[in-house]
Amino acid sequence: MADNGVNNSKDYEIKSLELINSGGQTIDLRDIFVELQIFQDIYSSVMSGNILINDGNDTFSNFYLCGNEYLKVSIDKPGLNRPLERLFRIYKTTDRNPSTDSGQTYILHFCSDELISSQTLNVSKAYKSTKIKNIVSDILLNELGVDPQRIANLEDTSGSFDLVIPGYRPFEAIQWVTSRGYDQKKFCYFFFENKNGFNLLSLQTMIKQKPYKKIRYEIKKSESDPALNKDSIDDFTILSDFDMLTSISNGSFSSRLLSIDLFSQKFENVDYSLLAAESQGNLINKFKPVNSFKNSKNETLFNSPYSFYRTYLTTNDTISEKSNDIKFWLLPRALHMTLLNHFRIRVVVPGDIEMKAGDMIDYEFPLFESAQKSGKKFDKARSGKYLVASINHKFRSTSYECVAELVADSFSEAMPVAKDGLNKLTKKGK
Repeated sequence: MADNGVNNSKDYEIKSLELINSGGQTIDLRDIFVELQIFQDIYSSVMSGNILINDGNDTFSNFYLCGNEYLKVSIDKPGLNRPLERLFRIYKTTDRNPSTDSGQTYILHFCSDELISSQTLNVSKAYKSTKIKNIVSDILLNELGVDPQRIANLEDTSGSFDLVIPGYRPFEAIQWVTSRGYDQKKFCYFFFENKNGFNLLSLQTMIKQKPYKKIRYEIKKSESDPALNKDSIDDFTILSDFDMLTSISNGSFSSRLLSIDLFSQKFENVDYSLLAAESQGNLINKFKPVNSFKNSKNETLFNSPYSFYRTYLTTNDTISEKSNDIKFWLLPRALHMTLLNHFRIRVVVPGDIEMKAGDMIDYEFPLFESAQKSGKKFDKARSGKYLVASINHKFRSTSYECVAELVADSFSEAMPVAKDGLNKLTKKGK
């Protein structure tokens, strides 16, 4: 922790870290916590985390911990005055063990209180000619009782849906309707909570953001110089690179939807491909991450719609049926959701209280070359914009760092052109 001013890029200031039990009693945890982790994830409805406690006064028993407690958190960077503040609900304890003859350690797990409420509620509700945005808003406000100030951004959506939610839990219902969201050239919507609050955002809106910061991996020269360390990566791991079989079978490159109207006896084919996504500017970076290599039928990956083929049956000729607009969101969502796993990296950076899930980051990806080569070079294709899919704010007694998962669905430089006829090599067994 820091005293006054930013003395180190890993400094932080705890303004409040209080445990509140169901009787209204509070206890300050600042002197007995070992590690605090707070998670944000674009695939998760709420924020969550855990705190490791070194307890020498048996607070666990004396405070009657049973899962009906709250954790009040307010943490900032010294001098910044833009804290991460939240009241979390304790829901689980793990790893409770004696540490000395009179002490113990344990981990308290916590989440946003709305998740506990969601697990106890049931939504069986019909919506008539309603936008996805308005359905999400209704569930948040009227089912979960969310404070409107905790709703950060519910992006507008097109289409008026007739939907019946068949007994889902509130957050299950929100994620179910979110998958159907679209708005003209926007699709692939996400519902998640970050530092700002609850969000309903399209992938296209997120990737159009100005990058929050630029980061790079470099050897540290000074652990106490924030100018050198605040935007440089301490460590990184490549979680996944290309996986062609998974990408092809899940619609990353091309797909087809067959819509059949039983009453009019008509059908419609709707195709979507990575070529369309690239030309429409719907990728994080400018260029698709594969070239135009051809298969045994002399077709590219982008002209193979049967690799991901779905059918949709119109069971009645009503406004309700047609209003689900499946042709506008099903294929694009499948492509972009899968492609976000095409290239994933985990980076560890000095603590940044304002970095959050849903941000865009500029990352200079290094080339793995001999140290004897002069000058540090970067991989031009893999350097560029990345989406912060998740982030773990990790606070220890002496340091603060962020562990973020960054994802990219495209490259900043075009892949070299594939050589025609090269696919015939496999037929010759050479």
